[in-house]
Amino acid sequence: MGWAVLLMQLPSSCKNEESPPPDVTGCTIAPNLGFYTQDEMTSLIRPDVIAKLASANQSDAEGALGRNKNGYFHVRFQTGISALADYAVEAQNGTALEMFIRAVEYSFRHQNADGDFQLVVPAELSQSTPTLADRISGIAFFYASLGAGLLALQDNAGYLAQTASRKRIDLLIPRYQLTLDFLKANKAVLVQADAEAPNRLFFDALAFYGMGRFLNDEEAMKKGVEFAALALAQKQSEGFFKEGGGYDSSYQGVSLANGFRLLTILRPTEAIRQTLYNELSCGSFWESGRIKSSGEISTEGNARVYPGGETFLGEEKSVAYTSVILAFYNMYFFSGKKTYNELAEKILTYYVL
Repeated sequence: MGWAVLLMQLPSSCKNEESPPPDVTGCTIAPNLGFYTQDEMTSLIRPDVIAKLASANQSDAEGALGRNKNGYFHVRFQTGISALADYAVEAQNGTALEMFIRAVEYSFRHQNADGDFQLVVPAELSQSTPTLADRISGIAFFYASLGAGLLALQDNAGYLAQTASRKRIDLLIPRYQLTLDFLKANKAVLVQADAEAPNRLFFDALAFYGMGRFLNDEEAMKKGVEFAALALAQKQSEGFFKEGGGYDSSYQGVSLANGFRLLTILRPTEAIRQTLYNELSCGSFWESGRIKSSGEISTEGNARVYPGGETFLGEEKSVAYTSVILAFYNMYFFSGKKTYNELAEKILTYYVL
C-alpha cells in the first residue's frame, strides 16, 4: 500500500453546518493588478495568520517536524519548513529563523550518498510499503517547501545581514544540489506517478523551480515550468483541477495555494506567468462556490476528501483549509476583489478562531 498526500494543517474545531455553498458555474478570470514577489505577498497577509502557520510547524530541539518528532520517518514530514521562513522574514523573528535552519540541518543529516533520503518506517506501519514513486514524491514535497523557504530568506535584507546563519545555510549548498540532481534524474517517475494529481504536479513545479532558482540551475527551473504546464492541463473548463477523476474542494485549495506560491517566485521573464495567474483566478472562482455561509468548506461531491474518503497512514484526510485560506488571500491581493478576502476571513473564523 503506497503513501497518500500529506496535508499540513492548523488545529480544527467542530461546527454545525449552515446553508450549502452558493451555485458557482463557469470560469471567471479577475484581471490581476500586478505581480508580487513571495516576500511581498507574505507581508500583505495578516501577521497573525503567518504566525499561526509557523507555530503549527515548529521544529523540535533536533530540527524535526511533524511525524519525524516521534523518530525520523522520512524527509517529506519536514514539508512545513517554509512556514518558519515566512515568519522569520515577516516578523524578523530570530527564533523562527533558528528553527528553520535547524530543520534544514536535521533533514540533510538523513540524506543518502546518491541524493535520496533515508526511510525508516515505524513499527506500527510495517505493513505499509512506500513505492519508489512515493519516496521521490516525498522528496519533492520537501523540496517544494525548502526552495520557497530559502528564496524567502535570500530576498530578505534582515537575513542577509545574519552572517553566521547564512554560513550554516550555504554550507549545505552541495547537498542541496545533490538531491536536486537526484530529482532531475527521476523526473519521469514523478510525471507518471503524479499525472492525475495536479496538486502534486504543483508541488513538483515548486520543488524544481524553487530549488533551481536558489541554486541557479536553469535545467531544474525549466523542468519546474514543465510540471506547472502539466498541472494546468488538468484544469477543467468549469474551473476545477481534476483530482481522482473528478473535483475536490480540498485538493483544489492545495493546487491553488501551491500555484500562487509558484507565481510569486517565477522570474518576470517566464512566459507561463500570466497564463498561470489566469488559471489560478479561474480555479479560485470555482473554489469560492464551495464555501458555505458559515465559512465551512463543502466536501459534497468531492472525489477524494470527504467523510469516509481517502486516508493517510490510517487516518481519514480532513479538508486542507489552510491552503484554501492562503489561496483566497493571494487571489484578493492579486485581483483586488474583496470577495476573496471576505472568504478567507470567513474560513479562518470557522476553522481557527
